[in-house]
Amino acid sequence: MQVVDHIPVEYDEEELWRELHVETLKEKKKEIASLIEESRKLIKPKAVYTYLEVVRIEGDSIRLESGDLLNGVILADMLRCGQKVAPYVATIGSKLEDRASELAGDNVLLAFFLDKIGNYALEIAKENIRSLVEKTLGGKVSNFGPGEGTGKLFGIEQQAVLFQILQPHNSIGVQLTPSYLMIPKKSESGVFAVTDEEYVACQYCPKKCEDRASAFRGEYRPRRISH
Repeated sequence: MQVVDHIPVEYDEEELWRELHVETLKEKKKEIASLIEESRKLIKPKAVYTYLEVVRIEGDSIRLESGDLLNGVILADMLRCGQKVAPYVATIGSKLEDRASELAGDNVLLAFFLDKIGNYALEIAKENIRSLVEKTLGGKVSNFGPGEGTGKLFGIEQQAVLFQILQPHNSIGVQLTPSYLMIPKKSESGVFAVTDEEYVACQYCPKKCEDRASAFRGEYRPRRISH
């Protein structure tokens, strides 16, 4: 089990401003710039992850060497027996979302922007963990997140299996509710794995979303490759 108590998160200021879409809010730029600076003190990026071998493909599930079974069409279709995968949970802690809740009472717009800054910081933290995993696994990895996209390919209920494996409440303070939501909310979980073709959940999700990472390609059609 790998626990990273402090993940360095460096903002790309130009990229962050683009993410915030504030072109028409010039009068708010000073306040937003102040929020960006404040956010640096509010985030506490941490993560826990481990490496486990896929020992068997069982229908639409993969069996890990730990004995745990992860149900997911996309996992069973894109992964192979014998390969290592890296389940993970990452978070930036609860301080930023607490501050956003405080702001919401006086200024919903600024609370919205602080929330977006938190999403950006969490994504950077996750990508830093991805880089560590890629160095160990020796190749570019795909990210499989429970409930992402339409949720049909890897259901949100699989959060419970990841939490059973990683026990993140003990190491980084992330808990799971009965409805499979993470607390703090600014947390993310998933499985990193080397794949022949990168999997991006957005490609198989028709929902309209301003944070879309890739264009919709249509419904996923399992390849049923030889494992």
